[in-house]
Amino acid sequence: MEFKQLKYFIEVAKREHLSEAALELNIAQSAISRQISQLEDELNVSLFRREGRNIYLTKAGQRFLTEAAKIVEQSEQTLKMFRQEQEAESKRIKMGYVESYVAQLLPLLVQKFENEHPTTLLPLMKDNETLLHMLLTREIDVAFMDLSADLKHRNDLEITPLFEDAYALYVPKQDPLASATQPPLNQLNQCTLFSLSEMPGALIQQIEQTTRNSIHRISSTRLAAYLLKKNRGYVFAPQYALLKESEDWERLSLTHTEIKRTICVVVHKDNHKPELQALQSEITALLSHTSVYH
Repeated sequence: MEFKQLKYFIEVAKREHLSEAALELNIAQSAISRQISQLEDELNVSLFRREGRNIYLTKAGQRFLTEAAKIVEQSEQTLKMFRQEQEAESKRIKMGYVESYVAQLLPLLVQKFENEHPTTLLPLMKDNETLLHMLLTREIDVAFMDLSADLKHRNDLEITPLFEDAYALYVPKQDPLASATQPPLNQLNQCTLFSLSEMPGALIQQIEQTTRNSIHRISSTRLAAYLLKKNRGYVFAPQYALLKESEDWERLSLTHTEIKRTICVVVHKDNHKPELQALQSEITALLSHTSVYH
């Protein structure tokens, strides 16, 4: 039994005329007649009795009409539900981002874009590896992430570099390193190292290999200030999350080192979701070459 056979049967039963049903369905009368005959053979009952050019439901046909109508109605409701879900999904763009300066600009991007387009933007923060996986499995549509070596070799992704996040190093005021203008990282092997934000794994590895020292994650500026005031170690922080100036510490720029990251926006090349191209243009206009030194 095929779904089209049910639809043909219902149309003929409603009109009690093969040619009128064929005209309504825009198919040949012989095709309808053949499908109904196959349906009757499969059910092993006569669904219609024929009187001249008109045909009428038998008692078995009347019972079958009730059940067929239920099946077709349920199928159409299911199709309608999925189509509505797909339509709603097409108007929703999921954006993933790593902890970076992007987070500072997302409110402006979301508000501006949603005011101009019939689309909802859904941001969520994840690490670089998770974002790449979610992008490849279509769990998100756009990713703001680090331009890693692995990412550069992906031919299935469209990658647009946006800006560079640089870092600064905070050292206690009384520390000898406080007077350095361009401190080499290998001098940091005698002190505890902290990071005030989530750093990419590649940067952490680079710092730890160069300094031969471990770096510890903290998330509070108040804690960072306390550690510096008590001379407990050095604190790495991105330029967008600078600590206020204080008599208790010195801020040293690390722009002369390789401790920096390039943030890019990434989409799957075959993602043709409506409004996605417009969002990419808005992202490039708002974030590309954005300075993080303010």
